[in-house]
Amino acid sequence: MLASIVLVSSALSGCGSGSQPLRVFVASSFAGVVDRIVAEHVRLHPDTDVELNVASSGTLMTQLKEGADADVVILASESYMGQLAESGLVRRPRIVALNSLGIAVSPSLAGQVTSMDEIRDSDLQIAICVESAPCGVLALAYASSIGLDLASATREPNVRAVLAKVERDEVDVGFVYASDLRSSTADLGRLMESGAERHTTSYSLAVATNSTRAQEARDFASLFETETGSDVMVHFGFELP
Repeated sequence: MLASIVLVSSALSGCGSGSQPLRVFVASSFAGVVDRIVAEHVRLHPDTDVELNVASSGTLMTQLKEGADADVVILASESYMGQLAESGLVRRPRIVALNSLGIAVSPSLAGQVTSMDEIRDSDLQIAICVESAPCGVLALAYASSIGLDLASATREPNVRAVLAKVERDEVDVGFVYASDLRSSTADLGRLMESGAERHTTSYSLAVATNSTRAQEARDFASLFETETGSDVMVHFGFELP
């Protein structure tokens, strides 16, 4: 069974009339934001249903290229969204948020591991995203720049899975996003000024070309441009473009 279906799909509904739901494909690291935007959309349009497909950006891109139906697409990769646009699968993508790499230390080691040198010179268990996910791309680029060997690091399907392992003390260190460090309620250690913050990504939003609910998709997308949308993104630790 596909991991993307088992681990990361979810649905939120309003008081829908039973028609086809608005289908939103969203990168896992942005799911908290979209949950709030869905609630606002349903408040404004109470007769609608919204279905979320939450996965890594690479997984979502693959699903769309293989013919999956979507109305709104939000990826943590301008490059992946560009590929979808070049393929004619989405229209007029735009950047709605910014993020950067962050280093999380498990609660049991918080305060003990405080520098990248300590991580590089130890045998700590590290978790990163798979390379097809933008968080994995950033982690590998950063590790290469500082001479950190990640050959033995566990590879997780998305950043939510990495963060969960660190929060549960299943690994010692996780390469996540700065937004995860800002929004996590766990007693994590956070490596500041490690240089990881210089590795950044942007979140691109677009309406799918073949959307069967194009006007509603545009209405949903427009919420990210409102004061409410901006406040939600900042609340979850994202920066605005």
